[in-house]
Amino acid sequence: MYRKSKSLALKSSASMIGNNLTVLNNADRGSLNYASVHKYLINMVSTSTDGSQVTHKQVICKEPSATQQSSSMIMQTKWVHLANGRTVLVLTSLKGIQMFEYDGTSMIYWHATGDVSSESSESANFGRGIAAAGDGLVCVGTQQGQILVFDVPPKGASVSLATTCQGHNRAVCDLAAEGDVLVSSDEDGHIIIWKVFGTSVQQTAKIPGNGEPCTSLGIWKGIIVASFGNGQICVYTAAGKLTATVNAHARWINAIDIAKESGMVVSASEDSYVKVWQLIPGNSPSIEFKFAESVTDQQLVGVQFIHPAGRGFVVSGYDSSDLNFFLQ
Repeated sequence: MYRKSKSLALKSSASMIGNNLTVLNNADRGSLNYASVHKYLINMVSTSTDGSQVTHKQVICKEPSATQQSSSMIMQTKWVHLANGRTVLVLTSLKGIQMFEYDGTSMIYWHATGDVSSESSESANFGRGIAAAGDGLVCVGTQQGQILVFDVPPKGASVSLATTCQGHNRAVCDLAAEGDVLVSSDEDGHIIIWKVFGTSVQQTAKIPGNGEPCTSLGIWKGIIVASFGNGQICVYTAAGKLTATVNAHARWINAIDIAKESGMVVSASEDSYVKVWQLIPGNSPSIEFKFAESVTDQQLVGVQFIHPAGRGFVVSGYDSSDLNFFLQ
């Protein structure tokens, strides 16, 4: 179904954190962009659609004030495309949340989440889980179980914190959104479904966890897909009803992604396997296995489709600077 293609090298290796890969298909500019976290910096690589041109860039997480110029460990980065037409690069760290223009050239917003003078576990409140929801909202989860909702304008730097939602008692692991529906998960495996009304967000349902962290989330046509630390993938309806459970991997699943045009799901795990599944919609949605291949001697930490129909995907691995591509 897929064949392994030529890999692409980053400037440095990927850190051992979940969802450690983000992809931006910039068709208007004829480029494909990839980014992965290495400690306190983001490695970005852009290629032309025909692969003839490759450019590299690094974005370093530094505090914006003159008195605080130390680097901070990055927890996640993601390109988010807002319904108002804007695309921004968001990164979360042990000290705060930063938003950049999509190419990483200029920072448009900085929000501190903890004590910026310390990175100890007692004072840090790291961000983790990034999603765009509603018309122009960027939602970010935190270590304290909150979801920070930022209102981002179509242009300019007048970003503001619109609201803060408290629903989780443990650190948020991931967020996913589709239209005005937002889904969040935490380290106990609890999943909360939210509804966006303008700049406010209200909880509509909660799926109880079993103690296993819910590591990654996706949503497609109201179908919620969640991966867990025990290697399982679960499928839920928009109301939170469990309709399918798959023992997908032998070890911790670090990332999943959904192809928006086809409903294909790709998952990447510490067991070195990347697997592709097909969602089957209906009153009781199900999931069907399609493809699997091992990336030799790599604990996989990120995966993303590079085409909305699922015709190809890219995988990142811990302590590896190579991005591995699989194409139909």
